[in-house]
Amino acid sequence: PGIRICVLGGTAFRGPDSEALTAGLAAELDAAFGEAAVFITGGMAGVQETFAKHCPNSRVFNLLQIGGSSGYGVGVDLEAGESLDERKKIFGQIGDIYITVEG
Repeated sequence: PGIRICVLGGTAFRGPDSEALTAGLAAELDAAFGEAAVFITGGMAGVQETFAKHCPNSRVFNLLQIGGSSGYGVGVDLEAGESLDERKKIFGQIGDIYITVEG
């Protein structure tokens, strides 16, 4: 699938410019990488949700523990791991690039 870019960050924004930074970063990375990359979140609120919702071409995959749902309305929810800890371990192994905002 090309380059796998994983997105991490806080579940709530604390800095006054962080939400706009996250939204802009999503749009710019989506445009820069085109079809060469997919974006992977952990399906969490805050940074990950904002990033996913601002990828215009929606090459977003939300990695969730079994039975979970991101509720984003964008991207594809994928199940991985029976618990949050297992899902985190898998998430930590699949990315080529990791981006963190407020995390």
